Amino acid sequence: LHLKQIFRALGLFVLLALFVRGLVMEPGRVNGPSMEPTFFDSQFFAVNKFILLLRAPRRGDIVQTKDPTTKKLIIKRIVGLPGERLAVHDGRVWLRADDGTEASLIEPYLEEDEWTLPVTGSSTVYVKISEQSYFLMGDNRDHSGDSRGYGAVHRSEIYGLVMKPDF
Repeated sequence: LHLKQIFRALGLFVLLALFVRGLVMEPGRVNGPSMEPTFFDSQFFAVNKFILLLRAPRRGDIVQTKDPTTKKLIIKRIVGLPGERLAVHDGRVWLRADDGTEASLIEPYLEEDEWTLPVTGSSTVYVKISEQSYFLMGDNRDHSGDSRGYGAVHRSEIYGLVMKPDF
């Protein structure tokens, strides 16, 4: 009789753990230098899958997605939002309003001497980010394959918000 209760409790625990991992929180590990100095190669992180069910991704959020070229899980920062016009020139990311005014993106998470260059090495034209899509970049811009190469990522391909452990 006690053995049956133990197995029932153990089964309930396993189901709860699978639910939490699948729908709420999942561990991850950085692969490569593209998010330095925020995250370093082999560093652990947690992916909060639940929070993005409650709110839309925001500029500055670090999210987990799948690299469209390699199909591997990656983490990147959101720099462009749906409907925005974005360009990379003069070493920075720029946004253009509907009235034609430009503003460079303030990116306090970048190293002071970090330059953002387009994939081609020269100025890019302003691209309009389609609805439900986000423009993603790594914090280590010289060593990041990101939306500058493969384009904006659809919301359905963003799996969760990356959280840095406090230990």
